[in-house]
Amino acid sequence: MKKLFSYIFLAGVAFMAASCDKEPLSEGIEGAVSFDITMSAESRAVNQSDFTPAAVKVRIYRQDGELIRRYTSFEEIPDLLYLVAGNYSVKVEGGDPANVAFKEPSDATTRKEMLCYLGEKPFSVAAHTQSSIAVTCPTINVKSQVIFDTQDTEVDESGRQKYENHLLSNVKISMSALTTTATSVAELKSAINETKAPTLNFDGTGTGYFLMPEGVTTLVWSFEAEHATDGAVAQVGTIANVEPGKGYSVNFHYSRTPDGYAGITVMIDDTVDPIEDDFNFKPQPEISGAGILAEGENIYQAGSTLSFACESINNLVALSLGGVNFFENGVVVEGAIAGLTATKVSDTKVTFTINANYFDTLKGSTQKLLFGMTDSEGVYDQTLLFKKTGLIMEAFKADLWANTGSFKAFVAEDAAQVEIRFRKVGTTEWNTMTATSDGQKNYTATSEAAWSAAQTNVKGHTYYTPITAKSIFANNSYECELVVDGVTKDSGSMSTSTSQMIPDAGFENSGLTCFSTSSAGATFWGSGNNSITKTLCTQASYAGNAGSYCAKLQANDPGVLNMMAAGNLFTGQFNMSGMSGTVSFGVRYNWQARPSAIRLKYWANIGNATHTTYGSNIAKGAQDEASIQVVIIDWDTQHKVTSGSGAPSGVWSPENGADASSSGKVIGYGVIYPNSPATTSSLSEVEIPIYFYDKVTKPSKNYTLIISAATSRYGDDMNGCASNTMYLDDFRWVY
Repeated sequence: MKKLFSYIFLAGVAFMAASCDKEPLSEGIEGAVSFDITMSAESRAVNQSDFTPAAVKVRIYRQDGELIRRYTSFEEIPDLLYLVAGNYSVKVEGGDPANVAFKEPSDATTRKEMLCYLGEKPFSVAAHTQSSIAVTCPTINVKSQVIFDTQDTEVDESGRQKYENHLLSNVKISMSALTTTATSVAELKSAINETKAPTLNFDGTGTGYFLMPEGVTTLVWSFEAEHATDGAVAQVGTIANVEPGKGYSVNFHYSRTPDGYAGITVMIDDTVDPIEDDFNFKPQPEISGAGILAEGENIYQAGSTLSFACESINNLVALSLGGVNFFENGVVVEGAIAGLTATKVSDTKVTFTINANYFDTLKGSTQKLLFGMTDSEGVYDQTLLFKKTGLIMEAFKADLWANTGSFKAFVAEDAAQVEIRFRKVGTTEWNTMTATSDGQKNYTATSEAAWSAAQTNVKGHTYYTPITAKSIFANNSYECELVVDGVTKDSGSMSTSTSQMIPDAGFENSGLTCFSTSSAGATFWGSGNNSITKTLCTQASYAGNAGSYCAKLQANDPGVLNMMAAGNLFTGQFNMSGMSGTVSFGVRYNWQARPSAIRLKYWANIGNATHTTYGSNIAKGAQDEASIQVVIIDWDTQHKVTSGSGAPSGVWSPENGADASSSGKVIGYGVIYPNSPATTSSLSEVEIPIYFYDKVTKPSKNYTLIISAATSRYGDDMNGCASNTMYLDDFRWVY
């Protein structure tokens, strides 16, 4: 295992001026190096206080390319860096490479921060000596300066200019970094769009900067304007052999030659924009360990103990892990963190180990170990990343309609079999999945939805019910375990939630359309109320309400032609035409999750049939039946039913199969038929299971839900008891 850092900080060593090349140091195998880093384009300096790059990276490498030091600000670099004698290299990057093209800000400091700098230099460290390494980091941006002069130098015999500024309008100048053969503005714009080339647009004189794309060494410009007498002016041109760190000035001048030709004269001048600055580096303590990567993810093998060291040029004052000090006021704090043991080696060095007792407290996958470090010069922090065997719970994803779950885990050790299992909280049986590897120690497993065996309803149609304990359903909590070669390695928990509600399911809103005498424009709840039978659906209160109100369905005999109207409530619209009313069943509902049932409160008093106006579904005097049903549909159009003998006629039932309606497929349904006089004095809760004809399709068409209730099951044929009463409240999904 490699040791990342090997150096000794010596007290009392004075900082050596940059002019000193090699000076004697105390005995040992180390030497010292200081850096004189200049951010510049050439040699003209600016004040240090004028410029601090927005992003700085300084990296020091061994001769074999191994990274041994990294800094993210100039202030972090020690005045003297002690290294084992040998050959190294330093790479310095400054600025923000995301600024591929930008116009010059008005503030000079901001401009310098937006520029990018790059410098590299090899260096050697000799034992017992100090070296000063000068690193020049020139700008790598290309400066593009656009100058537009609308004055014509020619004058008439009166000494006046032939053309005034205002004769040119709509001036548009663009500068792009790309390789193209475009000879017209239209061709150039097309090439820019196709390649997404960095482009700057000006309406006159201006300055911008480019980071040239890889392999591109040309800047292409375009000029467009309207002249009051000469008409449209358009021209494109190319600046070849563009070099990083240089500037290119393009001077546009409108002119007319003696022979009457009018056009744009373009002059290009190569310039250099030198920007430089000097920075001194300050010391920073750093935590290292044998075989431990300062950058990137480290893999922790279960049961192992890791060794670390923290060293500084200055005296160490405090060290912490996760905000807990294990070294404080220059003294080790014994037992501060379970599994961590520290030793003070010197005033500038503390070693410590972290064993399995600590790592076992961490969840699986990637964990960030945040170390705090305080020395006599300042407070610093450093983060090391570790991956260990465990579940990656944050990667869990659930499909709440398909009722499946996607699980992930990381397994550091070699394994013959990896399993992930889950169970619903409150159950005892695990659902086990075999996990598959991507070859990089990452494992995935996906659960499948569980369904009952095929069953047959009263009409002879096949349906299925979901087994919720073996599937992933909304609004539930689950336990999860990672099992490697038969041994449980990690556990976790997850919950599934949805905001999917049934609108106005508590009927507290007195303005609902279902409580009015016209439901033609209903957006969700409707009713067959009309001006003759106003009591079919009203807002009321009854013992056991979930709130203050509920919906009351009251059958009625209007006293006309021996007719009976059933109290009713449904999702859809109702239109009355003459003596006939038509129900259009179905509303648009955005399904977020598959329900296994619908739960509601109801009270029903159902008597014997008093009317058999149309049809022969029930005999007069026989016990009547009410109905409450939910239907998950996938329809392009609504299903329409007209009361009485009008067309479309007939009582529609989802029990008649997936093709029960010509409007489209029935995905699933649930229904109950209350059929007795009331036996309670308050609303009772009931759960209606949903039977699915289709286990896969998620409804997506114009109409996807029906909830319907009627005081008489065959009320569309005006058959049933005219005194039936039913109260409904608090519809909600069960998962």
